[in-house]
Amino acid sequence: MIRLNVYVTFQDGSRAQCGQMVCSDPDERGRRQGAFRYDDDYLDHPMDFPLDPIELPLLSRDFETDRHSGVFLVFEDSLPDAWGRRLLVRKARLPRSMQNLPGLLKALAGTGLGALSFFDEGFEPEEDNFVSVIQLETLLHEARMFEKGINVNDDQIRLLLKAGSSPGGGRPKALVQTEDGDQWIAKFPSVQDRLDIVPIEAATMSLAAKAGIDAAKTRIMDVSGRKVLLVKRFDVSSQGGRCHMISFQTLLRIDPAEGYYHLGYRDLYGIVRKYGSRPETDITALYRQMVFNAFIGNTDDHLKNFIMLGGRGGYILSPAFDLLPDTENRHEHILHFTYGFYFPGKRHLVGFGKRLGVSKATLVVNEIAEVVATWQDEFKAFTVPASDIENLSAGIARRLTSP
Repeated sequence: MIRLNVYVTFQDGSRAQCGQMVCSDPDERGRRQGAFRYDDDYLDHPMDFPLDPIELPLLSRDFETDRHSGVFLVFEDSLPDAWGRRLLVRKARLPRSMQNLPGLLKALAGTGLGALSFFDEGFEPEEDNFVSVIQLETLLHEARMFEKGINVNDDQIRLLLKAGSSPGGGRPKALVQTEDGDQWIAKFPSVQDRLDIVPIEAATMSLAAKAGIDAAKTRIMDVSGRKVLLVKRFDVSSQGGRCHMISFQTLLRIDPAEGYYHLGYRDLYGIVRKYGSRPETDITALYRQMVFNAFIGNTDDHLKNFIMLGGRGGYILSPAFDLLPDTENRHEHILHFTYGFYFPGKRHLVGFGKRLGVSKATLVVNEIAEVVATWQDEFKAFTVPASDIENLSAGIARRLTSP
């Protein structure tokens, strides 16, 4: 059995133990039983908030989960995906028997993104899990060795193990701090890239901001002839504390272990209306992002790429991130529109917005289309190779000219 004390770091930088999660040993089918209970002191805390407004409301009772892993979805949100998990297993030297969700949370401790920390015996001192931006060249070198599967010892990837085991997603990345003390996620080129993804993502994020989307702040840096994208962390508050993050995957009760899901943007709006603290603002913001994703062809629009930030004041939509055109030629979105997974056309996008109650939906669609129409100039400004621009041009042109 694994017992973990769960801590919350508030936006002002203070920390409190909020409860305890318990996972049983697996039965003969590998299923675990899991439960969570808030501490009474947390329920009396002036800054308490529900970790999950659906499954874990602020009540003094035991909450049980029927998930096979025995771990609530909101706790899994703290864990990285493929890239970070590989490094976390390596860093903690986890045996195969502990390479499961409760074992990974125990290894993660206080180094994950968001506001939650997990300790098995009370509070433990932590070291910073980021490194200085001046060490980007070393980080990039270590990341490439690790991704290529080169047999290296821990000393040879020391910085990567420290800074790369908590960011989400499947691509190589690490946490860095710039000279001014700001914390960023450094996203590296992958050895598997078919296109020059780093400047493409930087240009797409810049284009989104020009389209009126609240996109995460980015910087691009040249490191030994290779480009690295820095994305400013929006889970770190201006006071040096943390913002609680909960994905739409969790809010919509989608278990990643069950694989494919059949959901659309309309499901996201329902969550914002029901649980958001500023639904009118966030529904319009989400609509703008949906329209942008449609025109640019961002087919990586899965539920973990949409996040709500929470705290005492309620939940709000996070800045947009992981915005890319259809670099893999998937041609269909993960989240469907009213008319399917394919680009629905401007008329249908406008109609969708009007049914959602979005003010001036026609104007929003036309504004974003005008900005996306300048995409080639933006991509050239970020030195995206001409061959990559040519590769993407037919799809974007088709979507922009669709009625």
